[in-house]
Amino acid sequence: MNITHLQVLAKLNLALHVGAPLQSGYHPVDTLCIFAAAGDELVLGKQAREFSLEIDYPEGAGTLSTGADNLVLKAAHLFSKTTDIDPCQFHLVKRVPVASGIGGGTANGAAALVLLNRRAQTPLTDEKLIELASDLGADGPVCLAPYLIPGHSFRAGGIGHDLRKGPVLPPLSVCLVNPRVQVSTAKIFDLFDSQPFPEPFRLPIVSRLASFEDVSEYIDRTRNDLESVASSFCPSISQLIAKMKQQSGSMGARMSGSGATVYGLFSSLAAAERAARRFRSHGCWSTATPIHRMM
Repeated sequence: MNITHLQVLAKLNLALHVGAPLQSGYHPVDTLCIFAAAGDELVLGKQAREFSLEIDYPEGAGTLSTGADNLVLKAAHLFSKTTDIDPCQFHLVKRVPVASGIGGGTANGAAALVLLNRRAQTPLTDEKLIELASDLGADGPVCLAPYLIPGHSFRAGGIGHDLRKGPVLPPLSVCLVNPRVQVSTAKIFDLFDSQPFPEPFRLPIVSRLASFEDVSEYIDRTRNDLESVASSFCPSISQLIAKMKQQSGSMGARMSGSGATVYGLFSSLAAAERAARRFRSHGCWSTATPIHRMM
């Protein structure tokens, strides 16, 4: 299947529990992720002498490198070392704010692996793709997972690389809002490490959240351990969470990842879109979309 265009899926942490750092420097996590078609857009272009990347900037003008340190190109070079594929051009449309806590560069790198594997004459196995995605960062495997097994939520443990299918969810819609403040993941983890670590907490093990009420209760029973430190760095985060909870039809709100994007869950797309229009009218980046149906 030679598909050359992907709407990158935004990774949203429905819950995120973080432990004290390991000797490797990584933090153990227990997280449940859902996905929405609200990320950047990535196009796999024609063959070239070497892998290259050009970027259009509806958001974050001029903020990303187009060199080898960009995770799209890192993914391409990792892939090309594993199986034969001709170098090609990539075109990225940057539609979400930079450093926004919804996958960003890692999600784009995972999308690049998917596109290259669909073009390759000898595609890699899912297991090998996940191995390559691990080299993109802690979120690499979970950002790749919804392309390999569509329609599922995913729970990630360890340093983020231990994956299993998450619970079945009802047909939710989501409103995402970002104050257009870049929040460095490294900075947030430094702040997290400078404070007493939260009490260890394992996510509830459930196979299905059958109703909207079940989803709302799950949000109430869980947390994002980075939310308070990110809000101390960027007070707009806590303000947006409070405003999101006040929106008509909102079933709960939470910061995703290390911020600064906040999301609200809604039972209808119309309600999520109304909320997004309100946030945009106040100068925020905001969009609404259904989540990928969790079969």
